[in-house]
Amino acid sequence: MATIKDVSRLANVSISTVSRVINKSANVAPEKEQAVLKAMKELNFQPNSFAQALVNKRSNCIGVLVGDLCGGPFFAQMMRGIEDVILPEKKYVIVMSGNHNHDREKDCIEALLLRRCDALIIHSKALSDDELIEFNQSGIPMVFVNRLVNSLEDRSVWVDITAGMADAVRHLIAKGHRKIAYICSDDATFADEKDRMAGYKQALEEAGIEFDPNIVSAAFPDENGGYRAIESLLMRDAGFTAFVAYNDAMAIGAISALTDNNIAVPGQVSAVGYDDNPISNYIKPKLTTVRYPIEEVGKRAATLALSLLYDRAEEFNWRWPLKFAPVLIEKSSVAQVKPEDGEKKPARKTAKK
Repeated sequence: MATIKDVSRLANVSISTVSRVINKSANVAPEKEQAVLKAMKELNFQPNSFAQALVNKRSNCIGVLVGDLCGGPFFAQMMRGIEDVILPEKKYVIVMSGNHNHDREKDCIEALLLRRCDALIIHSKALSDDELIEFNQSGIPMVFVNRLVNSLEDRSVWVDITAGMADAVRHLIAKGHRKIAYICSDDATFADEKDRMAGYKQALEEAGIEFDPNIVSAAFPDENGGYRAIESLLMRDAGFTAFVAYNDAMAIGAISALTDNNIAVPGQVSAVGYDDNPISNYIKPKLTTVRYPIEEVGKRAATLALSLLYDRAEEFNWRWPLKFAPVLIEKSSVAQVKPEDGEKKPARKTAKK
């Protein structure tokens, strides 16, 4: 492999001049810069990124902590948004997953700091605000995604999850539904679940509908969990005409369970999901859902991280809001309750086909 000495010899300039061209650390006479660039090309010279990091005190890497790399399209969409901003800046992305586990999230952040990342974009649900505030004192620019961190509001890019769930329930109420079930995550301590439950209760209270724990069913937030959660409601003979789900995966599983029990969606039970997972467009009926703008959140977080890195935060603050609002996307899984139907119960659980 060619070395910096080989480049300086071919370009007929000093090693320090080659170094300045590579690191863009000082002005170099145009003719010398061109000679260095030409020599680098002829020799296929690749600068040592670690050596550059030592000189510039930058690694040209942005560290990203996500929740789960294998848990569906949510984090893939977030990463698409981040890379759309970071890669054109000639920087690279290092990704680690915390799996919403306290010790693992902490270890991942420490590893990214040890890797000398220029900035971090952190999706943490297991660490406390105090722990994130302590990490933020490292001197490395940090942006927190999908979370409003106390005292770090200017570094938090977040979505009003509660408002999104409330809109989903209001939509069903506007269609005449009064017995609206909620299939939720079985981790009631999870911040996202708390926010969704708050939105569910808020919309019911606004409409004068009493919260009924008998039509709330918890399970792991995936398709299998949704299937089991709705089956549990059917076993209880809970009597609901619609349901909202913690996410689209649970909603899809629930629709499958209803179909297996000869219950028509939306003819007998209406359904609303959350996230606007692309797969929601390819099931029957197409799933009415709440769009969670995670790709836009990723772009905004990456833009903020770069603005902090390059000390452009003041310019960023007046141009870009940090709070996003979810949007209800109406498709075909919700039906109007006919006045003559009243509060008709769905069919009881039947033998599977």
